[in-house]
Order: sequence, then structure tokens, then C-alpha cells
Amino acid sequence: MKFRYYVLDEKWQLITFYFILAVVSILISVEPSLKVSFGSLIYLVLLAVILYNIYFIGTYFRKNSQLQSWKSSTLENPPALITYEQQEYYQNLKVLETSYEIQIHERNEASKEQLEFMTEWFHEIKTPIAVARLLLETEIDSPSMREEIDKIESYVEQALHFSRLHDFNKDYLIQEIDLEKLIKEIVIDESKAFIGRMMKLDLQISPMTVLSDKKGLSYIVRQILSNALKYTKENGKITIITKPKSKKLIILDSGIGISAEDLPRVFEKGFTGKNGRGHHRSTGMGLYLSMKTAEKLGHNLSLESTSGIGTKATLHFPEATNNFHKL
Repeated sequence: MKFRYYVLDEKWQLITFYFILAVVSILISVEPSLKVSFGSLIYLVLLAVILYNIYFIGTYFRKNSQLQSWKSSTLENPPALITYEQQEYYQNLKVLETSYEIQIHERNEASKEQLEFMTEWFHEIKTPIAVARLLLETEIDSPSMREEIDKIESYVEQALHFSRLHDFNKDYLIQEIDLEKLIKEIVIDESKAFIGRMMKLDLQISPMTVLSDKKGLSYIVRQILSNALKYTKENGKITIITKPKSKKLIILDSGIGISAEDLPRVFEKGFTGKNGRGHHRSTGMGLYLSMKTAEKLGHNLSLESTSGIGTKATLHFPEATNNFHKL
């Protein structure tokens, strides 16, 4: 540290000292009972200035030496902490170090998670592309071709949503959403799947407005509905219910259900369970991303299921706006 920077840092100490010295000198010179000659007064002032400057400059060298020793040390092996002030600074630095370590760990985990997902995604996307290319070579326009294209679109949408997940705050807009209208739009988009699998749809929906992000909410609903279609056999039934009073959206299916041992883990990243492992389109990422998105939006997503009977997915929209996460 340069001496002039030290002077600038300690300027108020210098100003205070010289102000006090000036006041004392004035009082001594004007007080009749204090008979001090002018020469003696100058001598006292100079002596005080010299002693103070020795202390001031000595303090500079001491602090500068300590700063130099800090440059060659670490928080795990710090130099001698002489003053309470130094100990306080050291403790604050330790707190900052811990905070930065947590942030670095979270960023590393996020990067690792993203790399794992993209590796898996590249692996999954190759299959429908290869099948679509084979169908094109045979010049067959069949439901199989449309199904493979749907798979590709689904995987691409999943990858895009995952890439936005860690910077969600840059791409979301909380607003009032007409849930009834949104559900009808999603059902229309999935109408081919319902018709192709001869699925019964029971819509028990009524006008309901919720606070959410349209992209995020659409992804959650589409994923739940996609799972219901995927794991429900032909001629099965899917029921969609809205409950405006309790602010809930419920999606019921008559599918194969989830086993009791798998149910607690369905929202874990990459977990497919017994049913998922037996289904060639299961990546174990859909429900994980849905839960993460719901958490960031302040919604509560839960699943209830009985193996062989069906699954009930419930999305609850809390009233309090402070449930939205700041990311």
C-alpha cells in the first residue's frame, strides 16, 4: 500500500488531531491564568506533532507489513491476528469464503447436471431421427412417421426448457392466466394422441384465474398430460378438474399407476422406475423438470398413485405472491 493511500484512508484522524491541537493552543494562549510563553507554546505544539507523526508513520509501516504478509498467506493459514479489528475482518472473510464456495459448488453442480442431461438427450434424440430417416427412405407416410416427429419435438422442447431452467428469472413473466383457456389449448394440441389411442377425456373445468408464467405452466401441464397418455392403455380415461376455491388443478388417469416403492422418487432427476424402464420413451427428466419449474413459480406439485389403478397429479396455486422464487 502506498503512503498517500494510507494518508487518504486516515485523513479524518489527521484532521481531528490537528483540530484538537489548534483548539488547545488557542485556549492556552488566551487563558490569563495559564502563563505560557509563545516560544514554549510552539515547542509543545512541535513536540506533539513530531510524536504523533512518528506514531502515524510507524502505524503505516506496521499495517503495510501486515498487508504484505496477507498476500503470501491463505484464510486457512493466516498471519498473526494482532488486533480485534483484524480478527473481525478475518471472520468476515471466512463467511464470504464459505458463501462463495457454496455458489461455486451450485454452479458446478448446475453445469454437471446440464452436461449429463445433454449427453442423455443426444443419445435419446438419435433413435427417432434414425427411425424417421428410415421411414423417409421407404417413402411411407404413416402414423409411425408422425409419432417419431412428435418424439423429436418433445425432446427438443424438453432440452430448451432445461437450458432455461437455471436462468429462469431472465425468461419468465408472472401474470394472470385463464387456466380454463390454457387447458383447452393444450387438449386441442394433444387431440391426435387422444384420438389415436381412443382415449376418453372428461373435462370438469370451470373459469379459474391463476398467477403464473404461461410458458412454465404450459410445460408442467403438458408434461403431466403426456405422462397420463403415455402410461394409460387404449380406451382408457383421463379426467381434468379445476377447483377455483382451493386453487387446484387435478389430472387423473386410469393408467398403470406407480408402485409404492417408486412413488417417493418420481421427481428425482433421471429416475424412471419400473414402469419407465419398461417404456422406451421414458428419460426420467419430465417430472423432474416439472417439479423444478413448479418450485420456481411458487406452485406445489404432488402425485398420488396406486399401481394398476391410476395416478392423480395435483398442481396447487398458493395465493401469496411471495411464493415466487427469486433466482
